[in-house]
Formats: sequence, structure tokens, C-alpha cells
Amino acid sequence: LSWGKGLGCNFVMNSCKEWIQANNGRGRSIHPFCSKVKQDPLQTECTDDRNSVALCNLIRHDYELPKKYQNFDSINHVKSGEEGYYGGSVSLADHCPYIQEFTWRSKNVIVRGSHCRFVENNPKPEKNFALESYGIGSKCFDHSDFMWEERSCHQTREWQHWGSGCYKYECSDGRLHILVANYTYTCFYPGQTLSIRINANDWLHRGAIICPPCHELCGEVFAERGEECRMREEAPPANKYPRDTLTCAACASAAFCRILLFVAIIAAFSWRRTHVFIG
Repeated sequence: LSWGKGLGCNFVMNSCKEWIQANNGRGRSIHPFCSKVKQDPLQTECTDDRNSVALCNLIRHDYELPKKYQNFDSINHVKSGEEGYYGGSVSLADHCPYIQEFTWRSKNVIVRGSHCRFVENNPKPEKNFALESYGIGSKCFDHSDFMWEERSCHQTREWQHWGSGCYKYECSDGRLHILVANYTYTCFYPGQTLSIRINANDWLHRGAIICPPCHELCGEVFAERGEECRMREEAPPANKYPRDTLTCAACASAAFCRILLFVAIIAAFSWRRTHVFIG
């Protein structure tokens, strides 16, 4: 059981409110508890072991919770004085909000799960906006605070849920490397934002992935090889990472654009001569 593993006596003996307040005050993660209200648009997280995309089960109840189950003095984007209506959806957990795996549903039919290990949880290609890859060897990585975007030559669309996703990764040369589509992105320090711009399935996918600490995923792997994670290092400039561009048929190359411009000038000149002659 990984729940609470290694979190110490304070986690076991104190209330979830005390745990949340203490860790917030120290600038630490409050996991396995959470404070993101479950609402549209959905914003997912990762479980502590990074085995699954997860949701915080913090919801607004129709009634004010008993005082002993009110775990927040303030909640982001919640009006002051209404915190008492918010708590975890599971009463057996004293309404402590925590992150948990979930299933994607369509018309009350289960479409897929959120555990990274199972290949059947891969989104359909036309709905894989964040270019996720589920299967053996995949782990959950956090996205940035901005929605992922898809662009074509005629349309731009944003997906109404984001926050985390499952991706393959490698541990080599003392670094964590995250694999997205056919590209490899190297992490140089925890918290580094990897900007993603990849053409796939006739769309330019734009988003970002946040690098976790190297030791979380590669510590044991490197230890078995007699290696270790390298020290924090300044990342290369953004142009050193893969950055696809959107090329539309109307102007597929600079040479083609010049030809189009030349034809347009000739057409305009011919029209002008004809117009003057008729006049």
C-alpha cells in the first residue's frame, strides 16, 4: 500500500487539515491530500507514485459540513465564507479531499481509465490533444497551468481538461528524458518547463510539461548502474529543443510564396491596363 508511505508520524496522527496547513506553510506539497475543486474545466494531477493521472475529489456539497469536517480556511477561487460547503466527496474519509484515479466516461459508459501502465487507456488519436502514451514504462507528468492547444490551417481548439498526462521516459547520461510523440525532451532541473510544439494527426499540438526531480523516476535505475542523477544545470535555449511549425498549403515554401506574389502583381497590372483601355 503506497498511501502515506514514508510521510511520517505527523501524517498518521494529525488531521488532514493540520497536514494541509503545515505543508502549505512550508511551501511543500500537500499530497496525498489536495485543494483543487473538482469542476469544469477538469484539471488533473498525478498520484504521488506517478502511476496514474488523478483528480482531486474536493467538491461543493449542498449543505454546510459539520465543523470537524471543514478542512479549509480558504480555497482558491471560492468566495470567502463558503469554505464550509467544500470537502472531499468520500464521507468515510471524514471529507478529507485526496487525489484518486478515475475513469473517463461518455454517456455513462466507461471509455478508458487513468492508470499509465495500461495501453488500453490511450486516448483515440483524434482526441489525444496532449500526445500522451500509456503502457508499460509510462509515468504521469504534470502539465503547466495553461490549456493545451491544437492548431490547423483553418481552426484552433483548446481542450477543456488538462493538468497532467502519461508519457514514456528514459534515464540516461545522468538525466531524465521525457518522450513525447517521436521527440525526446531532456530535463536539466526539477520544475523546468518543457515547451511542446509537435505536428501530429494533422494538428500542431502546443503545450508544456513540467520536469519532476530526476531522483523520483531515475534514482533507483541509476543506483543499479552505479550512477546517479547529475547536478542541476542551466537548460539549453528553447530553440535547441524540437519545435515544429504549422505549414499551410497556401504558402508551403518561400519560393512558392514569391511565385504567388509575382502572379498577383502581373494579374493586377493586366487588370489595370484593361481597365484603362476600356475607360
